[in-house]
Amino acid sequence: MNSIWTAWRSLRPHELAIFVVAAFLFGASDLTLLLEYRVGEQLPQVLARHFLLPQVSGLVLMLCWLPAARSPATGADRRRRLILATLLGSALGMGLTYVAMRALPWPSICDLMQASYGKPPCNQFRITGLIGDTLWVFMPGLMIVGALEIRAQRRSQDEAAQALLKEHSVLRRHALASRLAALQAQVEPGLLFDALVSIEQAYARQDSSASARLERLIRHLRVALPRLRDAGATLGGEAELIASYLDLLRDLNGHPPDFECELGSHGAMALPPMLLLPLVQRALRLGRPTRCWLQVGERIMLGFDQEGLCSDDAELPSLRERLTVLGGNLVCTSGAGRTLFALELPA
Repeated sequence: MNSIWTAWRSLRPHELAIFVVAAFLFGASDLTLLLEYRVGEQLPQVLARHFLLPQVSGLVLMLCWLPAARSPATGADRRRRLILATLLGSALGMGLTYVAMRALPWPSICDLMQASYGKPPCNQFRITGLIGDTLWVFMPGLMIVGALEIRAQRRSQDEAAQALLKEHSVLRRHALASRLAALQAQVEPGLLFDALVSIEQAYARQDSSASARLERLIRHLRVALPRLRDAGATLGGEAELIASYLDLLRDLNGHPPDFECELGSHGAMALPPMLLLPLVQRALRLGRPTRCWLQVGERIMLGFDQEGLCSDDAELPSLRERLTVLGGNLVCTSGAGRTLFALELPA
């Protein structure tokens, strides 16, 4: 009984509207016969009777259909339940309709025909009449139930497809996060080897900067080596990684650009790892910028004082793909002696 009550409570407004409209149309199907008879002042009562009684049958049919529609049964068992529920609802609905016909004082079209041609009273109960009326309701009722079942199956399939797409998106995000973590774990062996050789040579010639160089290498390793248990990075951490990387290049007699950073209160902003440093490395491979800056406003802006760094090579589409999977976007603009990379991340 609890399951039946739960099924009744799950009635959706559009389902109720379908049964009400169907019963309304069912009651209106015989109204063309009014053109053949003189109804006179009895017209409101005739219309009320012919619109009300189908609603009784439709309500009973709906209440019988709901438990079958909400049952977990599938396949042939579910089809049998729906057919039996529709047949039971049609029979019970017509039975209650017969009772209501006797109780209502309003005349029907049948009563008008009986008065005109001397036919038997319309409210006289006959088992054959009940069977015929039940089948008369059962066939359109089965069509309505079938249409509702097809709609429910399509909705269920759409929800399942959306769930699969969502799960696929989550898996892609997790896979990308793992790939970014692996990228973050990578420290360029050539760069480290050159830095160690440079520091060793500085100590050998008793260079006063050897100790500072070693400290900068240690700083870079502390920043670059990932904490694999972390899910991501912060904007401040990525800025520190860029700064330590450029300092390391400077110690190797390179000519990296000066780095300026204005994060304000956004230093703790969560950021997928290894999105900014690859842009800096790419800019150094494609050109020789002398200045690099990082600013945060509505978007994260990474700029260089050199044009022509927006060319699509193998790396830039890869970075765009990472951001797309994460729900973000990467836009590159070049002109007026500078190149700007704008990163948009989901809130």
